[in-house]
Amino acid sequence: MVTIYDVAYKSGVSISTVSRVLNNNLTVQEDLRQRVQRAVKELGFQPNPIARGLVMKRTKLIEVCFSWSGYRIDLENPWYFGILNGVNQVAQDHQYGLVISTLSGIFDPQEICRRIQSNTVDGVLMVSPYLTKKGILDMVDSRVPIVLAGCRVDESTMDYVDSDNFRGAEQAIQHLARLGHRKIACITGEGEFSLNSMDRLEGSLKAAQDSGLSIPDPYIVRGDFGRTSGAKATEALLALPDPPTAIFAFNDLMALGAWDAVQKAGLTIGRDISLVGFDDIPAASQAPYSLTTIRQDFQAISLEASKSLIEKTRDPDRHRPRKLLIPTQLIERRSCGVPR
Repeated sequence: MVTIYDVAYKSGVSISTVSRVLNNNLTVQEDLRQRVQRAVKELGFQPNPIARGLVMKRTKLIEVCFSWSGYRIDLENPWYFGILNGVNQVAQDHQYGLVISTLSGIFDPQEICRRIQSNTVDGVLMVSPYLTKKGILDMVDSRVPIVLAGCRVDESTMDYVDSDNFRGAEQAIQHLARLGHRKIACITGEGEFSLNSMDRLEGSLKAAQDSGLSIPDPYIVRGDFGRTSGAKATEALLALPDPPTAIFAFNDLMALGAWDAVQKAGLTIGRDISLVGFDDIPAASQAPYSLTTIRQDFQAISLEASKSLIEKTRDPDRHRPRKLLIPTQLIERRSCGVPR
């Protein structure tokens, strides 16, 4: 392998002169520059991007860190896949490399900080619904540029790009109210940790109030964004003395679990119980399911978040925090009908 030492020897200059030529330093005399460039061409020298990055304190690598609490991270899940596609597109467009890391189990901001500091990357795209304000401040102190994608925190110094979860929930409840439903239940995520879930609950309650309805406490059942929790929550709702005629699950996986539970109870989705999800994953429209849902634009989220991260890594001192909410869209399918 040809090294920078070989180039220096062949061109008859110092290693530091070769380095300055390779980094387009204009202080190098023209005749020396030409000698170095000629030696590079004749030897077929290719600069090591990592070594060069260490000298310049840049590696042109960004990291995508997925951190989730409670269950296994599956990168085949359309939610993750959509985020990764957008990040990869921006990384390639700007000639950045991509590092993917995952942290599951109990959410630990300190472990995330250790991971970030141990990796040689220019910046980190953080994907986790369990970030607290304290956890964010700890990560900001790591001095590595960080942008949140698909999640947010109320912290003035932090960049984030997320869906407009409040408005998305309003769309779901308004749709059910327009169909005539007065008894609407919600299956939430882990609200004490996830701002996304809290935003969706607040949006649901606001839309119900605006429609002259209320969502009583027994109609608000906690899930964990997993399919099994959606089924268990629905079983509890159907067992109520006055069960709901419609259910809004705060993601599609819980909605599909709810669908299974409704069928198991001998009822029909769209006729006996209306159902709305959130995300619009592929399974939502694949037989036997035809789920009305709130579509998140995963690619737009990851594209915008990745652009913000690269801008932040290039000039962190002049960067101003960017906070962006991407609009959602109501997708109507056969899981909703008028109440019987």
